[in-house]
Amino acid sequence: METFLADATVPDGLKGVFERSNISLSLADYTSPDCPLIGVNEEFCELSGYGPDEVLGRNCRFLQPENGAGPVRDRMRAFLQDEGQTDDKFLIPNITKDGRRFLNLVYMSKLTRKGKVELILGSQFAVRGKDGQAPALYDRALAEDLRQMNVLTNENNWALLGSFEALASSHSIIAQSKIE
Repeated sequence: METFLADATVPDGLKGVFERSNISLSLADYTSPDCPLIGVNEEFCELSGYGPDEVLGRNCRFLQPENGAGPVRDRMRAFLQDEGQTDDKFLIPNITKDGRRFLNLVYMSKLTRKGKVELILGSQFAVRGKDGQAPALYDRALAEDLRQMNVLTNENNWALLGSFEALASSHSIIAQSKIE
C-alpha cells in the first residue's frame, strides 16, 4: 500500500519509521498551503477507516464533524503559527469514514530542516471514556477544549497520558533525526 504522495520529498529513513510503527502516524507538508497530508501509515488508515488515496493531499480536518471540532481548533491553529512551540497535544472530536464518532488524542510535532519547519508529524490515539461516557465526552469536546485526561481514564484503562506522550515523543525524536 503506497502511503506517501508520489511527489513528496520524504527521506527514506522517515518512511521506514512510518512502515515499522504500530502507532497511527500522519505527515503534513507545513510549507504548502493548508498543510496537506503527504504521508500516513496503515495504522492511521485503520483508525480513520480511510485509505491513503482518500486522505493524501487533504488537510486532516476532513476527520472533524461537519461543524468543526470546537474550540480546540483555535488552539491547534495557534500552535502551528507559534514559531517557538515545537510540539503539543490536542483532544479532537473526529469521525471515521463509516460515521463512528471518536475522540482523537493527537500529538503534533514540528519537524525542521536547516532551522525551518517543513513537516508536521501527527501521532493519533483513539481515546475511550469511562463506560457509557463516550457520547457525553464527545459532545463536551465539541463544546470546550478538553485538556484533562482524568475524565477519560479509569482503572481498566492502562494507557494513560504519560504512555501516549512517551510513544509520540519517541516517534518525533526518531522522525526528526531521519530528516536532518
